Amino acid sequence: MTLQSSGTISLANIRDEYNNGSSDPVVLNDYYRGGSLVRANADNNTATNLSADIPTSANSSPLSINDFYGQTKAFRKTYSSTATDQSGVGVFGDDFAVNYPKEIVINASQTVGATSSSAPALKIDSTGAGTITITNNGSIEGAGGAASSAGGNALQVDGSVSVTLVNNGTIKAGGGGGGTGGTGGSGVYTASATFSSLVDEGGGGSFTPQNNKPSWLNSIYTSAGALDGAGVSSDRQWRGINGQFNRSSSGGQAQSGQFTINHSGSAGSGFSGNCANRGPIYISAQTNITGVYTVSASISSLYGSGYGTPTISVSTSTSSAGTSRSNSGTANITASTTTYFTSYGTASNGKNYYYNSLSMSVSGTCLAIQAGSSGGSGGVGQGYNQSAGSAGSGSSGSNNGGAGGSGGAGGAFGASGSSGSTGSNGSGTSVSFPSSAPTNGASGASGGASGKSIQGVSNVSSSGSGSLTGGTA
Repeated sequence: MTLQSSGTISLANIRDEYNNGSSDPVVLNDYYRGGSLVRANADNNTATNLSADIPTSANSSPLSINDFYGQTKAFRKTYSSTATDQSGVGVFGDDFAVNYPKEIVINASQTVGATSSSAPALKIDSTGAGTITITNNGSIEGAGGAASSAGGNALQVDGSVSVTLVNNGTIKAGGGGGGTGGTGGSGVYTASATFSSLVDEGGGGSFTPQNNKPSWLNSIYTSAGALDGAGVSSDRQWRGINGQFNRSSSGGQAQSGQFTINHSGSAGSGFSGNCANRGPIYISAQTNITGVYTVSASISSLYGSGYGTPTISVSTSTSSAGTSRSNSGTANITASTTTYFTSYGTASNGKNYYYNSLSMSVSGTCLAIQAGSSGGSGGVGQGYNQSAGSAGSGSSGSNNGGAGGSGGAGGAFGASGSSGSTGSNGSGTSVSFPSSAPTNGASGASGGASGKSIQGVSNVSSSGSGSLTGGTA
């Protein structure tokens, strides 16, 4: 305790203050400041030396018993204004690990706060030695947590360091951040696709038609394919994409665009084809939207029959039939991927259709998946220089995709954040490509836990009339 500031002071009083417990005779010269009994500040010790009036050596001033009036064996750090992110090592420097009393005093109406939830407002490091006393007449405040994250600690005592706490103010743990809202479920909608990069794989080339076919069809069409009509009028000739080849006289059916691939290139229009013989109609193209498309094939039979079942295959390879559909059905098509469409009759090998024709079509619309919208952000937790944040709204859904759930509000000092809300379910026709949809909305994230008002409380001896906001550990 502080030596008296007036009246009689004895050598025993000095010994009890600076060498307590010793019964050795007092040699006054042992008590110069800067020695082992009365320490001087280390260069990195920013605290006030409460023995600053004691001379450092006989050269500076002969030591007198009067030099000890009002002196105390301690370093003291007093906070008379707001400070942030404080620690014992940061205040007392090298002297923090020395067995010498240390005091931290936070004045009334002043705050020591944390600027990040990853560190406490005031940390007593594990290297501390000597008596450590904290007198809090103001406030020690942890930082609030970010969305879904825990708040920060206010006072943290590491290791096995013993601390005496006189709390006449408030010690507040940072509030936990609110949880992020859940993502909305995926929906399914009818999309208008645009096909591009069409290639007449079967008919185009150095001469028309070349009558090419994919290698996998060789086991079905063992003889050559044929796009032009046979044994009938010359105007039933293949003219490629959008009638690009003018191969018949004016006024004939080919001239009018009957035996061709019709492709406008506009969104939602798809493409279709018609040839005057067994084909195959063999086209490659790309689409801009991944989805489930309707495809069809047909054979007219005005004159004769026996051509088999009209079939269309959809594949990303020339050596595999991929998905084959009789007459009509659906096919899964991936955007920005070259896809081969082959239309044929299953029993048309080597047969001429005469006045019959082979047709195919690919829809310009598809069932596509719309991802659900994102959830709202969670509010930040209350902390030093920061109010608790309110919940953020989830984004609105579109194309049957579910809306995102609202985020959770941030917690007040010492409280956990609220959990985010579940996202809305998606809707629409069920599909399984490229994934299963529609789906339910995702659950919101849990709110972050509160920090601790005192972390390491087992090493703290407390007194005073102040309050703790938030748990201890």
